[in-house]
Amino acid sequence: MSDPLLGPVVGATLLAPHLKFASHSYQSGMGYTLVREERVSQEMCDLWNAPALLNNPMHILAAANGHAWLRIVEDRNCTTTTPLKTQGWMALEVNVANVDVIRKEIDTTVFKIIGEPAYLQISDAIKAMQVIGPCDEVSYITQIDKPVPPFNLPMTQARTGSLFIPVLCTRNRDASLAFYEALNQVTGLKFDTKVTVLNNAWDHDIEHQYPVATLQLAGNCLFEIDQVTHAHPSALNAGSLPSGIAMITCMVDDIEFAAKQLKLPISHISNAYYPSVKVILATGPAGELIELVERPVS
Repeated sequence: MSDPLLGPVVGATLLAPHLKFASHSYQSGMGYTLVREERVSQEMCDLWNAPALLNNPMHILAAANGHAWLRIVEDRNCTTTTPLKTQGWMALEVNVANVDVIRKEIDTTVFKIIGEPAYLQISDAIKAMQVIGPCDEVSYITQIDKPVPPFNLPMTQARTGSLFIPVLCTRNRDASLAFYEALNQVTGLKFDTKVTVLNNAWDHDIEHQYPVATLQLAGNCLFEIDQVTHAHPSALNAGSLPSGIAMITCMVDDIEFAAKQLKLPISHISNAYYPSVKVILATGPAGELIELVERPVS
C-alpha cells in the first residue's frame, strides 16, 4: 500500500459566540494552555471567504502534550448548531492518557457528558467518553492502551493530547469517502457499526447500525465518516464560517497534486498555526471545510 498523502492532522477550528468563555473552558476544564492571542487577518478572510471575521479575535490553545492544535475564532453573531444532527465535521477524537481522570475533573456544567467512559465494542484497548463542549462541538476523549491493528493510532502519557480523528457526518458515506480517497491516494475501510451517541441523539434503538468508513492518514491519524441519512445541513453564517466545528486543518504531502485534483488555487499565508505557507481551502461533499497545508520536508 502506498503512503497516505494526507496527514497528520494539524488541528480544528471552532466558531465561538463568546471566545473568552470557550477558551477559558478548555484551559480550566481540560488543562489546555493559551499559547497565542491573534486577530483574523485579511489573508485568512480571503482564504476562508469570510469577510465578516476580519480582525475578530481568536485563541490558539495547546493540549498538555504541547501540540497547539485548537483554534477558536469569535463570531458573536453565529447561529447555534445541533450536535450529532448536522452535516459536516461532527466530532473531534482527542487522545488522553487516562480518560477516568478527565471524567473526574471535567466541569460538567460546561462539558455536557453524553457518553460515560467505557471500552469500545470493537476493541478492549480503547476506552472513551463523549462530551459536548462550549461551542456545541462534540469531543470523543479517548485513551488507547495498546496498538489496535489494522489502525495506526497514537498513545500518549500526557493528560490531554492531539486531535487524531476528525469525525465527519454525511448523508452519503460512499461519496465522502471517495472524495478523501482521491486526495489521500489510499483506500479506506467501509463497514456498518453501532454508534451509541448517534443512536441516543436520534432516539434510535441502541443496536441500530450506521454505514461508517475510516481512512488512514499519515502521522497516526484517521478520518472517520459516519452516514446519517437525515442529518441537517451545516449551520452557515453569512460572511463567516460554519458554526460548531468550523473546519479541520490537515497536512498534505503534495499540495500541487491536491490543487489539481480539487481545481482550486493555492494560497500563501504566513501564520504560526500553519506548518508551512502554502494552503488550500476545500469544501467536501457534506459541506465541510478542510484546509490542506503543505507538509514540511522533514
